[in-house]
Amino acid sequence: MPYSSLLAPTNQFLFCSTPQAWIEQARKSENLSLLLTDHANAEWKAAATASKLISKYVTNSAPELQQELKNLLAPYEYLIFRAGKWSVEGFKQWFFPQGIRQASKEQQDLAHATLNIMTRCYILPSLVEQLSQELNLNNRSMANQYSALSRDSQRGVNAGLSAFQAQLIEKMRLLIREELHHFEQVCAIMNSHQVSYKNISAGGYAKALIRQVRHFEPQALADKLIVGAYIEARSCERFALLAPHLPQDIGKFYQSLLRSEARHYQDYLSLAASILPQEQLESRIQQIGQAEAELIQQTDPIFRFHSGIPIS
Repeated sequence: MPYSSLLAPTNQFLFCSTPQAWIEQARKSENLSLLLTDHANAEWKAAATASKLISKYVTNSAPELQQELKNLLAPYEYLIFRAGKWSVEGFKQWFFPQGIRQASKEQQDLAHATLNIMTRCYILPSLVEQLSQELNLNNRSMANQYSALSRDSQRGVNAGLSAFQAQLIEKMRLLIREELHHFEQVCAIMNSHQVSYKNISAGGYAKALIRQVRHFEPQALADKLIVGAYIEARSCERFALLAPHLPQDIGKFYQSLLRSEARHYQDYLSLAASILPQEQLESRIQQIGQAEAELIQQTDPIFRFHSGIPIS
């Protein structure tokens, strides 16, 4: 298997390998649409989860960062929550609920950012063109969409934060940028394979893992970070396993994701290690890891990117 040295720590971290029955289901051409759509959703959820961690554990000390993160994610929320229902009127109602003439600069910037993302994702070019002309956004300029996550923007913010909070921002900053970029890449690949992005129900994997999180701090935060590590590690493992079985362009794309996914799970673990003593950390890694393995090895009525053994 390519990237064996990169994957060795990931495979050692996981308590089980993905069952062959899941791979056989995932490689079927009739499941490609479902696999890619759920992969796109997983990338978005990873970015949203990282943003929530910053919002909960940092932004009381940096409220301006919370607003910037909200604005960053808002265009993607429109694409996801209105999937299959995109229209000119729907777009206006979403971004300009009080009407275009009363729209604030922030609302106009969010609309412009959304059209840029739709262009990069090849989502309904005719709709994008119509909206651009009707809203007169063709020549508008706006700040970098990732300004909230730039290193320069953090210099003033970090001054009032603890060492852990600064680390959390630094690692989640990179993760959010990469996951949102991956979301756009998946959407572009879906377009090339004539797969339309649409709403699908979520599997039960992530929700079941979240049940492992304790309800008191700082243990709750440590558990959330460990859960995040397992989700990223499982993604990394499955990208590697799927790559040889999918169309060549998708296989190469999945291989290109391995390094970042491996780093993401390690970043989550390093943050957890700064919260819990080593013995407690290892105990929680084992407990949550065993729970994750049980989910992967049990039968699952819903086939998704992170689901268990498909029921045939």
